[in-house]
Amino acid sequence: MKYDIGENIRRYRQLNGMSQKYLAAKLGLTPQGLLKIEKGEVSPRAKILERAVDVLCITPNQLFGIEEISEENSSILYRIRRETEASLVNEKNNY
Repeated sequence: MKYDIGENIRRYRQLNGMSQKYLAAKLGLTPQGLLKIEKGEVSPRAKILERAVDVLCITPNQLFGIEEISEENSSILYRIRRETEASLVNEKNNY
């Protein structure tokens, strides 16, 4: 994998089955802003990179293309995260 942050964000977004709209909202961006990052037209700020690592369930090394994650592992991590978030929302709504 090459050192192309925007391309890596797009790749891991797609591996996780996320839409641009969904990921953009999680990162605090507009879909157009995320598209510009994915195309390499703009460089994301550090805070966006931190959020991307968290939301995409990857390491900074994976984001920067230093190491890869298998498609299967990425999808499993994403599902676990979504289930955890859903359960936290349910618990909050029950109080």
